[in-house]
This record gives sequence, C-alpha cells and structure tokens, in this order.
Amino acid sequence: MKYFIFLHICLLHISLNAQKQDIEIEEERDATQIRLFAVNNTTDDLDLTFHLDISGFKTSEKLPVNVALKPNVRQYLVTLTAPKGVRCQYNSSISYKKIKKQAPSDSNAGKNTKTTGTQINSSKINVFTMNGCARCAYLIKYLQDNKIPFLELNTTIHQPNNDLMFEKLKETGFKGKNVQMPVIVNKGKVDFNIKNIQEFVKSMK
Repeated sequence: MKYFIFLHICLLHISLNAQKQDIEIEEERDATQIRLFAVNNTTDDLDLTFHLDISGFKTSEKLPVNVALKPNVRQYLVTLTAPKGVRCQYNSSISYKKIKKQAPSDSNAGKNTKTTGTQINSSKINVFTMNGCARCAYLIKYLQDNKIPFLELNTTIHQPNNDLMFEKLKETGFKGKNVQMPVIVNKGKVDFNIKNIQEFVKSMK
C-alpha cells in the first residue's frame, strides 16, 4: 500500500531489485501526480492487464488498464493525480499472458496466464506464494472455495515480492534466510513456517 500526500515530492520505483523480472512496474512521482509504467523484460509480446484500486486519487484513464507490451519496451499505463490536501493510496496487481503467434484456432491460447499482486493490501489476507508450492496451492484453493478475500503475492513471478516478504518477516524478529511457504500477512500479523496447513486454514476468515 502506498500513500501520496500533496506536496510530498519523491521518486520511487516498485522494482528496485537489480535482477530483472518478466514485468516490472515503475513509478515516476512529482508534487501532485504518480505516473505508472510497465517494463517488458521478456522476448515475447505480452497482453497485460493492470488492476488498480484507488482511494483519493483521480485519473482520466479507464480502469483496469489493458495494453500490449512489446519485448524490452517501457509502456506508459496510467497517471494518478492527488487532489490538494487529500490523503491518497492505491493497491495494484498485474495479470498477463503471452500473445500467441499461432493461428487463431489454436485451442491452447491463453492457458499460460499468470497473476500476482505487487503490494500489500491491508483490507485482505495477503498470501506470499511461489510456483511449485503445493502448500501454497492448497491455501489459495481454500480461500477461493470459501470466498475469503485475499491477495496472492507470487515471489516467482515478481521478485520484489520476495524482498517485501522478508521485510515483513524481519519485522517479527525473523533472522533466517529460508522460510517454509506460504507466508501470510493478515491484519498486521505475520504467519510463517506453518506446520499443518490443513489445520491452519480452518481458522482463516
């Protein structure tokens, strides 16, 4: 979650990690506005949908934003304007898929869609996951089946989510370099190294 106060001037990029990920979301800020850009670090044409939940901000763009990203291109997404004296915040997530070059009749098109949040959302259960994690998949399915609001923050798709996860772990006093996934942040509480995920999910609301 990010806050933007009128006359507060700074420059910030969501992706500060030197390692390039498939898609990086970057910010440019001035005294009244935030401009968001997507960078495609892959060699594929991508169909990107950028989801935004804004409070206080104004924008003239239609949300969510859908753009086609060419390889190694930085694409403008949206401008958020902060009214004077208004406290503003936004939450974002991205979903994208490769644009298939096969004939339109290809029945496999669209099956490789990946989705992840890029920031903590304090109004939902935040679940840090990684690809290939069966415990993560079990938890996500439970939340979906029980219609419990959550945000998945995949650390494989978006490397900065891994850094964010360890920041939250350090706030609890955790000093290790490895953690058993998933890691859950909910209402200020951080749960990790969960021994019995099946029993743990029963307490989630």
